[in-house]
Formats: sequence, C-alpha cells, structure tokens
Amino acid sequence: MNQEQDGSATQDLAGIVSRFRRHLPIGFAIIVLMMVLAYGATKMMTPKYSASAQLSYSPQQALSRDGQPAPPTQTTDAARDAAIESQLQIATSLPVAIRALQDPEVAKNPTILARAKAFDPSGKSSDAMAAALLSGVSAARVGTTALFSIGYSDGDPLAAARIANVVAGAYLAVQAQQKLGQGSATSNQLKGQVEKLRQQALEADAAVAAYRLKHNILTDPNATLPDNELSNIGVQLSDARGAAAQAETRSAASGSTVISGGVDTTALSTLREQRAEASRDLAGLTSRYGDRNPQVIDARQKVADLDTAIGREMASMSRSARAESAAAAARSASLQASLAQAQSKLAGAVNASVQLAELQRRADNAHTLYTNLLTASGQQNANSALIQPDAQMVTPAVVPLAPTSPRMLINLLVGFVAGLAIAVAVAYLRERWSQTINTIDDVQRLLGVEFLTTIPTLQSSIDKPKTRDPAEAVILHPLSSYAEAFRSLAQTLIFDARKAEAEGGRVIGVGSALPREGKTTTTISIARVLAMAATKVVLIDSDLRRRSVTETLAPETQKGWIDVLNGTATLSEVMIEDQTGAIILPLAPGSERAQRVFDSGKFEEMLAHLREHFEVVVIDTAPVLALVDTRAMMPHLDSFVLLAHWRTTPVKAIRAALHQLDTVGAAVAGVAMTMVNLKTQAQSGYGDASYYYSEMKDYYVSS
Repeated sequence: MNQEQDGSATQDLAGIVSRFRRHLPIGFAIIVLMMVLAYGATKMMTPKYSASAQLSYSPQQALSRDGQPAPPTQTTDAARDAAIESQLQIATSLPVAIRALQDPEVAKNPTILARAKAFDPSGKSSDAMAAALLSGVSAARVGTTALFSIGYSDGDPLAAARIANVVAGAYLAVQAQQKLGQGSATSNQLKGQVEKLRQQALEADAAVAAYRLKHNILTDPNATLPDNELSNIGVQLSDARGAAAQAETRSAASGSTVISGGVDTTALSTLREQRAEASRDLAGLTSRYGDRNPQVIDARQKVADLDTAIGREMASMSRSARAESAAAAARSASLQASLAQAQSKLAGAVNASVQLAELQRRADNAHTLYTNLLTASGQQNANSALIQPDAQMVTPAVVPLAPTSPRMLINLLVGFVAGLAIAVAVAYLRERWSQTINTIDDVQRLLGVEFLTTIPTLQSSIDKPKTRDPAEAVILHPLSSYAEAFRSLAQTLIFDARKAEAEGGRVIGVGSALPREGKTTTTISIARVLAMAATKVVLIDSDLRRRSVTETLAPETQKGWIDVLNGTATLSEVMIEDQTGAIILPLAPGSERAQRVFDSGKFEEMLAHLREHFEVVVIDTAPVLALVDTRAMMPHLDSFVLLAHWRTTPVKAIRAALHQLDTVGAAVAGVAMTMVNLKTQAQSGYGDASYYYSEMKDYYVSS
C-alpha cells in the first residue's frame, strides 16, 4: 500500500495498455484526423517521377612504369565501404552539378530554373543553378554490394530520366578528370625533373668537351697509340744508336786496310783484287825479266796506279763513314728527344685521362638518369591516356512509368503513425496530469484511502433498461450488475459500521466532495436494495439546501424530520414508506433555514430512536466542500463513504474533502466511484472488478 501511495509501484504491461485504452476515443479521433490530413496533403501534392542510373564501383588497377597492371592490393570491407561512400558524396557534389549544367536541356529545365530562384532571385547564378539541380539529385548504395545508383526527381518523367543520365555521366567525367588531374600533377613533376636532368646532362657534356679542347685530347685517352708510338721511338732509337756505333767504328777504322761492317767495299775489293793480280804479274815479270824490263816497269806502274786508286777509294770511304756516323749520332739524338717528348706526352695523357674519365662518368650518369626519367615520363603520359574512372555505368536511367511521390499508401501510413504517436503522447500527458479518478489504483495511489466499489451507469450495465430513473432501476432490474453494485456498497458500509461501539442499528452516511456526484441516487438505491432484502432501513434526507431525496421520492411533502426536532410533528407523521418498504424521512420546504441541526441533542436523540427501530439508517449528506453540515454530522455516523464521479471529480477536490473530514475525526470507510461506464472500464479499468465484467455478466440479468 505504501508503495502504491508513493507512486513507485510497478505495473505490468497489461495495466499500462489498459490505462492507455481509456483514451481510445480521443486517440482514434487524432489518428483519423492525421490520416485525413495525410490524404488531403497527398491529393494536393504535385506528382514526381524518379529515375536512377545504376553504377558499379570497381577501382582500376594502377599501371607500373612498364605499362603493365600493378599487382592488385587487398582492400578491407571497411575501406571499400568508405570508398563507396566517398563516391556517393562526389555524385552529389557541386562540381558534378556544374558539369551536368553544361548540358543545354538540363540548364533550361523549368523546374531547376524555378528552384534556382529560391537561392538567387535572378536565377542566373551558377551556384544557385547547381544547388537547384542537386536538390533533386539522390545517390544511394544498393545494399552492401559495389553497386550504387544516381537518381533525379522531376515532375516530367522524360526529364527525370534524361537528367539522371546526364548527372551520372557528369559524375564519371568528374571522377576521370580528378584522376587525370592527379596524373597531370605527377606528369608535370616528372617534366620538371626531366628538364633539370637534361640541363645537367648538357652541362656534363659541355664540361667533357671543354676539357678535351683544353688538353688537346682529340682521341680516346685510353687508346694504345701513345704506347705504340713510344715503343716505335724506342726501337728506332736503339737502331739509331747501333747504326751510330757502327758508323763511329767505321769512321775510326777508315784509315785501316781492313774495313768491315755495314760499308759497301765492292769497288775497293775489285781494286784490291786487280792490285793483287797486278802484284802477281809484277812478281812474275820481275823474276823473269828483272827490274828493268819494260814490262816490269809497266807492271810496277800499274800496281802504283792501283794503289793510288785504292787510297783514293779508302779516303772516300772514310769521309762517307764519318758523315754516316755524324748522321747516325744526330738521328740518335733526335730520337732521344722524341722519346723524351713522347714520355712527357704520355704522362700528361695519363693525368688528363683520369680527369676526363671522371668528367665522362659524370656525363654518363647524367645521361643515364635523364634517359631513365625521360622513359618514365613517357610511360606516365602513356598511362594518362589509359586512365579510366573507378566507376562504370551498369544500367542507364529509364523513363519511369508511375510517379514515385506522393504515394498515397505511404503517406496514409505516415499519417497513421504520426497520429498514433500524437495519440500516445496525448494519452500519456492526460494520464500523467490526470486530475480525476479512473481506477482503484488512482484511489489508492492519489488519495491514500480504501477503494470500496464501482457504481456503474444505468445504460452501461443494463442493455435495455425499463426506466431512465437510476433509482427506480434497482427495483425493475434487481438481478442486474447495476443493482449488485449498490448491494456491494451497502454490505461494505454495514460491515465497516459494525466496528462502531454504538448499540442498535448502524448509521451510515453517503456524501461527496461536490454536487452532482450521484450521491442522492446512490443513497436511495442503497436503501431500496436493503429494503428489498428484508432489511429494516430508514433513509434520512439531510441535504438541507437541495432536498434531493425528498424531491425525488416525496416532492409533495410539507413536513419533515426538522419539524420533529422542532416539536411540530412526530416521526410517524413525517415518515413515508417507499414501494420497496424502505422508510423515508424527508425535509419540508424551508428546512434550509434551520441552524445547528446536526450538533444538537435532539438530532442525536432522533438517531438513537431510529437505531432502536431500524437495522440500518442511511443518511444522504450535503457536499462536504459546500457546507459544514456533513462534518457536523460525522460524530453520529458509524461509517461514511465519499463518492467520486468517475473521470469527472477533480482529485484535489476529493483530497480537500477528505482533509476536512479528517479534521473532525470522521470514520471514512473509503471512496466509491459513481457513474462508471462498465463497457469502457472493462477495456481500460485494469485491476478493477469491472475490468472483468465480460467474464461476470452471465451472472446478471439485465432484462
């Protein structure tokens, strides 16, 4: 109970649903209204047609420097999803829209022109036109595949299909241009490096040429010519030196009769042979004829002539030997000088070849780098010509046959969902800030007192009532759930009244916080069901201002129990017997002027007398908040029930009434709800006995 009073008790799903079912009428009205609005809005909308081109994302493999496809790289699903998402962003980007607007038919589309004026009053701005175009463009991925679509919506189906294809083509063009731009940047960078290396190669070649000219290197310094030349000079020098030595030897021996080696002595030998022959002839003639013989003299003269000739020949040969020796010496000296010069030249050539080789290596390296980079640049240019976008058109957009929006069914569903959401929100707010009593849970949670029973309305508890008078219905339909509710309340109050220490019959009071709570009907019905059950019961009308019981059961009476207290009448004179056997103590006209009636000893004496002669005394009291009479009567009551009009009486009013009763120590048995619609409560009154009305109705007789 404490948890319920604190509002912290949990409630099962059935209870929650039951509480919301109380608001079904207004919720249903909200849903119907929203669906009607959705229907009307749909009818007022301009039909739109959507067409979409389907594309596939398949990145092209990069080309290596030799023009062959590079090995494929492994891509994770997350990376592929991110790449496809980036393509969707590109498809709906400003560059794609600007590219698509280059198509004249797209640029002149009336829908796009009208939308552009919303961004720019002139409607001529390229950005405004692009924004207007993009407002109708959509891009979406097809599931988790590599496919995605680019669509466009327009009032004209032909325009929708054409613009969708134009935008898809613009997307492919922009993507290819972006890739080409990346390749162009690389190509430009390569061109710059190629030009730089070309200049370096030219500078290196110029340095080699300048060095060759400076050092007079016209041939390959590594060739064998200098070595061969040096070797030839050495051989010639050796021969010259040998020839000089022989010439010197011949020159030295030129005065000797024996000359040999390298000198032509043919003439000398002939002369010598002639002299030898002449000497033999002379010797023969001398031995034969003596010295004076003319033949001997002639022979002797011939020998002398031959000796003279030999001398002259030897002198000539000596001069020739000396000249030859001098020439050989000069040639040897010349060859020696040439050898020294060749050796010096060879040493210079060796040093120059080392420097030239270094310069040549630099030039060769520059040429190699230049050639390689030039080849790479050419391949890059060739690759640029082969660049393809990473997406390919799979299916172009076709002309739609039916409008894609507005869709009546979807809009009605949206209206229903929106109405349902609003209805639930309204139900929650009404439930949250509810200021009335709906169920037993409300009584215990909001008021903190016992819940006694539920008093239904006549129409909800009896299918075909024989009367419209609620108080008379308990007589005409004694076995109905309507009559049973009053019997239940009467029995509860009687059991509660037995706790009192007073002797005799039990005095029970029926009251309410405010007027028109069903108090009078409840009081009369309690008295009647008790009387119909053979209980001696008396009903006292104590509502001095309204006299509701009297006006209902005895409107013509002129005397009442106030007159008994005043001594102008007796109880037997004012008692009126009801058709059920219940006794009525009415109020006479003018009773509202009576003062301090309920705290007088005479009223207490009258109640004591009634206790002695009746089993139950039922008192119809005035509204607690309206008059002090009910609080003044509380000490005389054994039990009291406070009635609350179902879903009508404010909780604050009931709390105020209970507080006022508590200040006088009233024995309040609890709160009973009146005028409850059983059929409605059976649907939404989760936890109440009436919630199970459909299961119990067979026990009642409504006819």
